[in-house]
Amino acid sequence: MKKFKNILRDKQGMSTLLTASLVLVLLLLLCVISEFFRLSITASGVRNSLQEAVISVATTNYNEVYNGLREGYSGGYYLDEDGWVENLDYGDIYSQLDRTLGTNPYNGYQVKWQGEGYEFRISGLEVSIKNVPLTPGSAGQNFEAEAAVQLEVPLSFGWENLPPLQMKIKTKAAYMPKF
Repeated sequence: MKKFKNILRDKQGMSTLLTASLVLVLLLLLCVISEFFRLSITASGVRNSLQEAVISVATTNYNEVYNGLREGYSGGYYLDEDGWVENLDYGDIYSQLDRTLGTNPYNGYQVKWQGEGYEFRISGLEVSIKNVPLTPGSAGQNFEAEAAVQLEVPLSFGWENLPPLQMKIKTKAAYMPKF
């Protein structure tokens, strides 16, 4: 540490190189931190939009789940000639994501375009709806809708030499009976 202080106090101009190096390292660190925050904000926005779309699917199924039966027997079913048949509506999550995020379909992806490239792209939507069993005493279980997508965000740091960030984003919404 004492040697470092002596270099900084040196009047011969030797600290100029050290100062320039320190400024470059701090600038590089600032670029990495800003890239991290950009990726975090993008992933958070996609997760929030996916959550909104899944809540919409759970809300869309409200009339199937609670169709006037006692709450303890509720589930997404209807009575057919042969018995009870599951009645679920998966909605259109991709179109809701397109409206919320401003994405467009392109080569199997939902892509948000930015200038010459893309800001991010979404693929691999998986939707799973867990219906409440049609049995007495199932009021403790909830109607649940889960969704997952694969998010790909190209890095602006690294001059396209680094591979894009790829992550799976999952979210879940449930209809919970009040009584």
